[in-house]
Amino acid sequence: MLPLYVKEAEGYSISVESDPKKSLELKKEPVLAWSNPVRSTTQGAVFVWLREGRPAALGCIYSHPHQKLPGRVIRHELHALDPEKLLVTRDSPNLWQPEAGLVRVELPGAPGPVATPGGRLVQLRKLAQEFVGHSVDRDMQKWDLRLLPTPLYRYPIAETGVVDGAVFALMSGGGTDPEVLLVIEARAVNGKLRWEYTCGRFSDWDLHVRHKDTEVFTYVAREAERPDKPRLQLYRIYPEKVVTPEGKLLARFRPTPGGMLQLIPFEDK
Repeated sequence: MLPLYVKEAEGYSISVESDPKKSLELKKEPVLAWSNPVRSTTQGAVFVWLREGRPAALGCIYSHPHQKLPGRVIRHELHALDPEKLLVTRDSPNLWQPEAGLVRVELPGAPGPVATPGGRLVQLRKLAQEFVGHSVDRDMQKWDLRLLPTPLYRYPIAETGVVDGAVFALMSGGGTDPEVLLVIEARAVNGKLRWEYTCGRFSDWDLHVRHKDTEVFTYVAREAERPDKPRLQLYRIYPEKVVTPEGKLLARFRPTPGGMLQLIPFEDK
C-alpha cells in the first residue's frame, strides 16, 4: 500500500501565508510505518512536510477494510505544525483548511539547551519522557499512551526559526499509531536559548496529556463539537476513497452540500 500512500501525500500543495508561492518540501520516505493489530487491521504511514528544514505539517495516510466493498478505505489525517497559518490546495476536493498556526510555549523547569547537537538530542529525549497521557475511546475505554522513544523527525540544523527540535509521538497500547504529537524545540528568545513545546492531537478520541503532574493538553470530543467552540482546523481526518490492495479505484468519498461525505462508486468506462 505504500506507493498508494505516497501518491496521496503528493496530491497536497502546502505553503505558509507569508510566502504562498513557495511550496513546502514533502519527504516521500515516511517517518513512521504503523499498524493497529490489537484493535483492527488498520495500517498506514506518516509523512512530513518541511519549511526550510523545520516540520511544518504532518500527515498520515492509512487504510482499513471497507465493511461492504472488497477493498480498503484510504483515509487522510493531517496536522499543522508551523507557527504560521498554512495554505493548502490539492487536485481533489480539499477538506483541510487550517485557520491558524500552532503556538509554542516555554517548557517549565527545563535546563538550558547545551551547545552540541548530540547533547541536545539527549536533552530532547529526557524532556519528552516527562510527558505522559491517555486516550478514551467511544466505548469509554481508557488507553494509556506511551512515548515512542525515537523522534518521528529530528531537525538539529533547521534553516529558520529554531536551533534544534524534534517531533515525538505518544501511542496507545493498541498499536503503533500516533495519538498525540509532541513538538519540542530550542529557540532563541531575547538572545537566550530556551526549550519550548506544543502538543497536537492525532486522534478523534478524547485525549489527556500531562507534563509531570500538570495536565497541559486536553481534547474532549463532545466539548469540541459544541457550536460555541472555535474550530481552527489544525487537525483534520477524513475518508478519501476505497481501493483494492492492488490500487484499483472502487469508490470515492465526496462532500455534499450539507457538509457530509457521500460514497460514490467509480465506473471505469
